Amino acid sequence: MKTRKVLASPIKTDRLNLRKFQTGDENSLFTEYFGDWEASKYLQRMPHKNICQTKNMLENWCGVNWEDPDKNFAWIVSDQKTDLALGIVLFFNKENCGEIHFGLGKKFQGQGFMQESLKAVLTYLKDNSTLERIETFCDAEHTRSKNVLIKSGFTQTGILKNWARFPLICEDTRDCIHYYIEIN
Repeated sequence: MKTRKVLASPIKTDRLNLRKFQTGDENSLFTEYFGDWEASKYLQRMPHKNICQTKNMLENWCGVNWEDPDKNFAWIVSDQKTDLALGIVLFFNKENCGEIHFGLGKKFQGQGFMQESLKAVLTYLKDNSTLERIETFCDAEHTRSKNVLIKSGFTQTGILKNWARFPLICEDTRDCIHYYIEIN
């Protein structure tokens, strides 16, 4: 049954599982993404200081929040063969639409994993919600994210002037690009 509130559920693709947090996911995600300065460059936060910080975040977003339809949540993106955690897709329930953000460990980038993940998430949202559109934004200079979004079917709608602060780049707010995709 389709609902406006999105309920978290596992998703499978040809190569990936999008799933809840499992103990051990924090190891690769801290090393390759959350704790890595280069991989965190375009995030609105500083890199995680320790593996416990990553584990706590994942337990909430990719665990506890799966049980409450009123909470925003995230999927762990893992390799289907090895179950190694590669990245994350975050989902925000907004008033009339959904919002997604994503990240992938640096050694897993450039292999089509995030495009595959986003397409699966969009299909899941289309099939399981009454949301009409999904939105997101990224730093105007974040070429990799822009490419993933365009290849996943998103449309650029405009520049968001002085929209977000990315502390590893500078203290000032920066321009971002807004994207959306119609799903229903």
